[in-house]
Amino acid sequence: MTAPRPYQNSLWLPRLVEARAAMIQSAGDTALAADELRRYQKFARPGQPSAHIVQLRQRQAAARQATARAKQAFLKAAMEFTREAELLPPPRVTLEAFVLDWLDAHPDATPTSTP
Repeated sequence: MTAPRPYQNSLWLPRLVEARAAMIQSAGDTALAADELRRYQKFARPGQPSAHIVQLRQRQAAARQATARAKQAFLKAAMEFTREAELLPPPRVTLEAFVLDWLDAHPDATPTSTP
């Protein structure tokens, strides 16, 4: 029988996994908005931008804000999870990189009941 791991009953692990998924989704949305804006701005006439380009810029700004909020939520969950699971990141490694690597290295730890 294996010894119980400190993260198995963690309250923050499901939040961490959800925040990671939200961060990945919002990063994709930001890239998509930037690509679309780049595609339409390429053929825009000089002068005042069209209503469509203004709309695309607003969508890109909203996507960037969503990405920032998702990253903040991920870092908050990562901080609380590492504290709760008594994990100590090595020196000179960011918390984000440490937790992402930890999640990739421990696929058995991630909850399987996510939709």
